[in-house]
Amino acid sequence: MFDMLRWYYFAAAFFVLQGMEGLGLVDQLLVGEWEGKPGDKITQSLNLLMILTSLALFGRGIGRIKSIRTGALLGIGAAGFLLCSAIWSIDPQTTVRGAIVYLTVVVGAIGVVENFKGDEFMDLFALICFLTGVASLILLVVYPAEAFGAAGDFRGIFSQKNILGEAMTMGALASLHGLRAGNRARLRGAVFLVLVTILAVMSGSATSLLVVLAFCGTDVMIGLIRKGGAARILGIGAIVVAFPLVVLEAVFPDTILEMMGKDATLTGRTEIWDAVIPYIYQRPWLGWGYGAFWSTDNPAAMQIADSLHWFAPQAHNGLLEMLLHVGVVGTAIFIFLWARTVWLSLRCMQTSEKALAITCLMSCAGLILVGISETVLVVPFEASTIVFFVTGLLCERAVWAAHVSRHYPTAVRRQRL
Repeated sequence: MFDMLRWYYFAAAFFVLQGMEGLGLVDQLLVGEWEGKPGDKITQSLNLLMILTSLALFGRGIGRIKSIRTGALLGIGAAGFLLCSAIWSIDPQTTVRGAIVYLTVVVGAIGVVENFKGDEFMDLFALICFLTGVASLILLVVYPAEAFGAAGDFRGIFSQKNILGEAMTMGALASLHGLRAGNRARLRGAVFLVLVTILAVMSGSATSLLVVLAFCGTDVMIGLIRKGGAARILGIGAIVVAFPLVVLEAVFPDTILEMMGKDATLTGRTEIWDAVIPYIYQRPWLGWGYGAFWSTDNPAAMQIADSLHWFAPQAHNGLLEMLLHVGVVGTAIFIFLWARTVWLSLRCMQTSEKALAITCLMSCAGLILVGISETVLVVPFEASTIVFFVTGLLCERAVWAAHVSRHYPTAVRRQRL
């Protein structure tokens, strides 16, 4: 309880809450919302506070270690590349603003890792997701008009149903981590998991519900495998059966959606994909500049809007969105970051932080599933982006600590850790 009174707990809580856009309701209630609404003083103030919070966490964290690890440098380098894309961006100001926000998230993630243990952060993250879910239900009862978006979809305290769905998805992952790590408050973890799953269903986001079910199913199968004996055989068999279904859903989404009676165009997403591909070929290597393509001042974006008869603010596909933003070069950087994180999580399996390794690996798999129909990894204010960077850096720290313990005497190890 004493630790909860330390300022960096509150700083990390604000960092996560703002990073998953959980404070959007404040702006909606005080200022209102409308199509094409620009940033106002409230959003600007929250973003400035986010920057200061990230720097404070980073400053405290750096003071506790001797040097910055490779993963942190790579994350900062990726954000630096986004900032450099302002040189060739069609909207340099938008690119610079977006890149600074992305750098803020990376710096904040580094600060979180150097201030928290893995289980501590995941518990905090699960708690925040649970509280935002509770707040969303309270809003539904007290002020139902604000709990639904313009299209009539339930969004809770978030600005859009997909943002709510993704936050609850990461909340499910954090809750499962607590259960897997064997924390004492297992009942609390189970309650958290049930609530965030209910909110994911209420959001109406089929992708979020699919990922939550995939997380839960994977966790059950891993638990069976770790028990050994007949349970291990059952778990392996379940993976053998489930893996082809997941691959089929990823490669042929239309077929699966039609079998479920859903819209085979992924609510118009496949039409957007067809529309944006020609523009990717126009600037294949470096893209249009980070965050610049979907500006209403961009004739290309307006041509897509005219062809679709509505304005699409994103490509609704992780890979296509990366290619639009930063081209083949930038996409290769983010794919490398993802692949390196997968590699680190597999290496982390050989340490005492096996629960963290599984969580990190599942977050990477979740990015692939979500990336089929939504933008991932290049958007800073997303719960999945924060979890990706934090768990990856935590795995790197665990692998490094295990390496030090094997190769250095106890005295030296204490000094370095």
